[in-house]
Amino acid sequence: MGQRSLILAVGSLLSLAGCPPPPPQPPPPPPVATPLTMQEKVVTDFEVAILTSPDEYEALFDFDAVGEMEILLHRYDLNGRLANLDGQQKAEYAAEDGTPYPAERERHNVGNFYKTLGQRTVGTSGRCVPREPRTHYAKLLGSYPPLPAGTPPKYEELRAHANAWLAKGGVVGLRCRGGRGGLVLVYTEKDNKRGYDLITIYDD
Repeated sequence: MGQRSLILAVGSLLSLAGCPPPPPQPPPPPPVATPLTMQEKVVTDFEVAILTSPDEYEALFDFDAVGEMEILLHRYDLNGRLANLDGQQKAEYAAEDGTPYPAERERHNVGNFYKTLGQRTVGTSGRCVPREPRTHYAKLLGSYPPLPAGTPPKYEELRAHANAWLAKGGVVGLRCRGGRGGLVLVYTEKDNKRGYDLITIYDD
């Protein structure tokens, strides 16, 4: 006897005995989605933004913070973090006094990375996943130890900001099945709808 026939037979017997048939069972609850970690959210949002438009990509960044981070990184590069600086770059970085780059400059520069880094890495099909930063330089983007004596004083304020941002943020690498190469994103949690801002981006 098939299952449906058995159910009908049981229902008929219960009716003859004066008992109502058992109520239908409710469907099982849908599976609960596992919340994204912050690193997963940063990578997912970046992928969606790249696949949407340059404006969505730029909206991920705090460009005032990017301007601070870029000047600060120049000082660490000058102190040996970046080994292949040429003479012109060394002279340029040595002349800087710790004044952050303006936000509009960084919006333009980071905007140029939309195609050269963003679209290259994400590609057309996306499917991006977080990973540990790959290169030595990328791994150091979350570390800003004390600077040597004689460093212009403005850099100490930039260093304090960077360490405070990283204390409530982090560094995440990403690679995408639909693209080429990799990227590293530095982010800090913010009280905004997204929950964070990007504060720099580098090739990885």
